[in-house]
Amino acid sequence: MESLPDTADLPPPRRVDLRSPSNVQRTRRAALTVRTVRRRLGPLAVRKALRRDVPAREVAAGLRAAAADLGATWVKFGQLVASAPGLFGEEVSDEFRVLLDEGPPVGVDRVRAVIERETGYALDERFAEIDPEPLGRASMAVVHRAVLRDGTPVAVKVLRPGIRGKVATDLHMMRQLLPPIIGRVSGATPEMLGPMLDGLTQQLSEELDLRNEAAVMDLFRTLLDHVDLPGVVIPRTYPELSGPRVLTMELLDGVPIDDLASVEAMGADPAPVVAEVVKSFFLTTLGYGIFHGDVHAGNLLLLRDGGVGVLDWGIVGRLRPENRTAFRTTIRAALGDEAAWRTVIGDFLDLWGPVIRDRTGMDDEAIATMVRGMLEQVFTRPFGEISLATLLLGPDAAEGGFPRPPRRTPGGPGPTVDPDLFDRGMFLLGKQLLYFERYGKLYLSDVPLLDDRAFFEQVLAATPE
Repeated sequence: MESLPDTADLPPPRRVDLRSPSNVQRTRRAALTVRTVRRRLGPLAVRKALRRDVPAREVAAGLRAAAADLGATWVKFGQLVASAPGLFGEEVSDEFRVLLDEGPPVGVDRVRAVIERETGYALDERFAEIDPEPLGRASMAVVHRAVLRDGTPVAVKVLRPGIRGKVATDLHMMRQLLPPIIGRVSGATPEMLGPMLDGLTQQLSEELDLRNEAAVMDLFRTLLDHVDLPGVVIPRTYPELSGPRVLTMELLDGVPIDDLASVEAMGADPAPVVAEVVKSFFLTTLGYGIFHGDVHAGNLLLLRDGGVGVLDWGIVGRLRPENRTAFRTTIRAALGDEAAWRTVIGDFLDLWGPVIRDRTGMDDEAIATMVRGMLEQVFTRPFGEISLATLLLGPDAAEGGFPRPPRRTPGGPGPTVDPDLFDRGMFLLGKQLLYFERYGKLYLSDVPLLDDRAFFEQVLAATPE
């Protein structure tokens, strides 16, 4: 593996200002939001006022229904809830896992108008056709199949008209409406709501400028030019036909990686290319502390030629430098570096030692033996036998993405989470590791994570500390 390029080629993300929705937007969206929340949660509030029991599952169902009705930002918030049972309780998170990121179609005339405004070309100048039926209808954008004048098939992603004002208003409303609701849900951690909304605001401010997505795709395609992972495919972008609200890219033809019936019908063996996707994830995370932040099955397509297409780069995780260093050190330890093992175990004892000693009575030597044994199993046992989410995040972090243990509030009723410890990068990392654990169990159940030890050694050697 040759030395890899510097990520200085990736400019800092552009961020859309989401702090100042117009008065008209705020009034209209606020009225709809209040009506929706009253309709879905009003009866439960009345029962609560009458001192009747309101199970957490019913509150969760009402919240999930309201999020589905309102779409856009509320769906994105629901995805966070689904990924964080440690923050919102198991019942609430389970309910939100059925929330689909779908939206109504956008009239093709409006789509055409956005494309022409963003690219500066009349549609017929550059496109031979655009399919009026969308390929995808998410809460923030629609994707249409199109054909360029030279006959090349492409996919065109277009932000929904008016979505920026809607998102800004939604975020403003969430900070007012959600705290009293979450505070009444048993098992939730309401003090984390503010930091989570801060992280969501940052994420959406980047997603709403599609030039960020294009820049990340171009960088990751460049990285793949320097490694031997031919099965991983990232769509080529067309900068001259893209802009803040439009992204034109190569059209990939395939089926979701977890659609087992369609995968079987294709007659392809997905295992080798799934292994390459996992390697590509560790390549960018170890090498640069950046990674695709939403690798659910709908964004991984098994292609007709046997490769895997990685789609939808709107959400990008970024590790803090200290967390990237910890990740690299853990891999070094697993590869046999005894000095790295001492660092890993020392850091673990600093963070988790007091909690484990208090809960179990184990001394530091016993804890160190336990930690090493646990991590060695994660790296050396097959996917079908391990929990990848414990790789770095600790025994509780798979349920909330916390890099450090809870703290105890003096005089309080018990352990609580320090809001200052919420780390969006680690939260997204935990979420992606859970996705990869699932794909590993589907297709790589007999293969250990470090099956290709040479690859990991080369990544560490080829990338800067």
